Amino acid sequence: MGKGKVYIVGAGPGDPGLATIRCIEILKKSDVVIYDHLIPQDILIYAENAEKIYVGKEAGKHTLPQEKINELLVQKAREGKKVVRLKGGDPFIFGRGGEECEYLKENDIDFEVVPGVSSFYSVPAYAGIPITHRDFVSSFTVITGSEAEGRERIDFSSISKCGTLVFLMTVKPLQKIVSKLLENLPPSTPCALIENGTTPLQRTITSTLDKIIEKSKEEKVNPPAIFIVGDVVKMREKISWFEKKPLFSKKIVITRPIRQSYSMSKLIRELGGLPILFPSVKIVFNEKHEENIRNFLEDIQQKKVDERNDTVLVFTSQNGVEKFFSFLFSKGKDSRTIWGMKVAAVGEKTASSLNEFGIIPDIIPHNFTTENLYEELKVRHEKNVIFLRAEKIRNIESKLIQIGKNVKTIEIYSIEKEEKTKEDIEELKRINPDVLTFTSSLSFLYFLEFFEKEWIQDRVIACIGEVTAKTVEKHVKKPEIISEKQTAESLAEEIVKFYTKQNGFSKSQENQ
Repeated sequence: MGKGKVYIVGAGPGDPGLATIRCIEILKKSDVVIYDHLIPQDILIYAENAEKIYVGKEAGKHTLPQEKINELLVQKAREGKKVVRLKGGDPFIFGRGGEECEYLKENDIDFEVVPGVSSFYSVPAYAGIPITHRDFVSSFTVITGSEAEGRERIDFSSISKCGTLVFLMTVKPLQKIVSKLLENLPPSTPCALIENGTTPLQRTITSTLDKIIEKSKEEKVNPPAIFIVGDVVKMREKISWFEKKPLFSKKIVITRPIRQSYSMSKLIRELGGLPILFPSVKIVFNEKHEENIRNFLEDIQQKKVDERNDTVLVFTSQNGVEKFFSFLFSKGKDSRTIWGMKVAAVGEKTASSLNEFGIIPDIIPHNFTTENLYEELKVRHEKNVIFLRAEKIRNIESKLIQIGKNVKTIEIYSIEKEEKTKEDIEELKRINPDVLTFTSSLSFLYFLEFFEKEWIQDRVIACIGEVTAKTVEKHVKKPEIISEKQTAESLAEEIVKFYTKQNGFSKSQENQ
């Protein structure tokens, strides 16, 4: 057994886009990830094959005491594993990373520290508040709101002279912090509370020192929150930017297979929305599919030039492309195996995937749908059409047979229901999402098995393509948002248009 190693890694303040390149590199090669509360789902996607252990600490509730976390790190490392201790923000800034390193050193465990973007400056930045500004202040002080073991170690008279003040972990002790500050600063001093900073659920409450307690109670501020005090808070009115994004605060469920969720998740975050990963389907590739590809390859080896030139090979999804060529390469073969055949791609992403394997499709339906593919194939001279696709999925095959084409389907993967626990389902209900997205009929039908129709009806539904839209309408309601193009980018654009129009309508009503 090889010697294990522990990586003490800062994941940043909440926005996965603020995770460092080194953080992502380490997650990709990890065997175990031991992670804290508030680590975004999107970050954990990188540790696809790792064992994931949640040890989060929330106010008044510890999943695992710090001593047990230390022991767990040592135990997993002694099993010869690459262990990632994933912590919010920076592990050495009020993150107990130093204590964990001490314990690892005492137990002769190799470790590495990966700093992260700290919340003390990034959260105010996302709220439009610079912690320094030459017109106001040239220094700052960072203080923890939770004083270790109740001991008072903060000299408020001294820190009140140190420029901008940034308090972390402040919701519970806020009353005490403010009363101490009011002994040393004017009541009119600008201040702000920033809840869920750098995430689409960010909320910023500005006030003055003498009124912030009352306002925080009115607004029911909850952890995690940062308290910032100083004249720089005035800058928020001019340079607030994050909360103005088009999908800001919208909670959007992604039901695609987990590996395909990342690109859509990233898009939604860039637009200010909160992506919620709830895959209802998964892609399965097994021995039966391998055998189908193997038989297909043996069959086409026997085909002569004329027959190859009279054949169109159809890929209907990225999954089909990846599964086919991955298997091909694993057998020491490459794209020359399908020489002479024309290649068709349904969907922009399918075509892009083929490009990655060195193939430029001969046929790409102009509207990226199978119906448009039928119109293209109907007028072509090729008599043979071979579909490489998922099990039990059919659409235009019978129509092609009716016009005299020789059609064959090779099933090279299956789309199956992703298992969900009762806790998974209840958690999504608790989150109370605004939008449910579906990229295929199956993703919707499997999702429907987990939730009541009434609950689904209460949300905005966004889906790709008329086929998926008709499936949704048949079982629940007509989707509010339908993307004609078969891409995540197009679906995101349509969601933005929907809310832009809705917000415009709301503002026009206010002006009446």
